[in-house]
Amino acid sequence: MSTIHHVFKSDSSHLSRLANLDENAQDIWQPEELGDILRHQLNAPLAFDLTTREPRTQTVLDAVHATVAQPPRKFGDLFHHPHPPLDLLKLAKDFAKAHRNSPNSPLPHEIATVLYFASILVALSRHRQRITTLDNPSIRQGIEWVLNQTWVDDATRALFREGVKQLGDDGGHP
Repeated sequence: MSTIHHVFKSDSSHLSRLANLDENAQDIWQPEELGDILRHQLNAPLAFDLTTREPRTQTVLDAVHATVAQPPRKFGDLFHHPHPPLDLLKLAKDFAKAHRNSPNSPLPHEIATVLYFASILVALSRHRQRITTLDNPSIRQGIEWVLNQTWVDDATRALFREGVKQLGDDGGHP
């Protein structure tokens, strides 16, 4: 079936949202598409995404590559690294936060949210460092949101389950 035939057979409300550049198009993705986008982003090179946001990050990337024996090169590598560089986690968090807060981001809000909370949780669980001003109830709310998404893969779910253990029950700092 030709691509043009798919366009004519598509739900017109989806096409309308895609064509309307003034409308926030964050809700156009289906769960299975979000899963694919998350997998893609976890396999995306850190150097490309992080340096396109702010030039100073190249200095951090250079330092990590000079001092870490096997530096993480992708988002997934960073989040699953046994000793991820804290500076890279901070850059990943800032990258995700910028995309979460931008209505014009090409990265879906949902994916940016997963990256944002993953960065925070990995810093807490692997470094015992807080890289956010969010309090524990807010972080817990983010964790619960991620764990309730059907499109989040098992490895990412495990990461969030590991991270939640680092939050104290008092709602304060770990």
